[in-house]
Amino acid sequence: MKLLLIFVVLCIHTSGFLTTARVACKPFYHGGYGGAGGENVKQKWSFNPQSNRCEIVMVRSKCPPSQNCFSTIGECEEDCDPEVQLFKKILQS
Repeated sequence: MKLLLIFVVLCIHTSGFLTTARVACKPFYHGGYGGAGGENVKQKWSFNPQSNRCEIVMVRSKCPPSQNCFSTIGECEEDCDPEVQLFKKILQS
């Protein structure tokens, strides 16, 4: 049964059906540039509502998930990506 669900999700993904999905995480996080020459910045991830993808952002300090800022791309996709949200919803049914 799970293989069937995975197949359905992959078919939906390749068809582009989810390109109009409602975005769960917004706005895109803008963390700043740090010190002179971009010093003291860390790479994090944020969900970009315009591209519907998780993208790299540079931050100066802590950035919590409640502000659409994540330590890894996996955390970002798990909380925000519409395709992952649909897949999780299907698996819960």
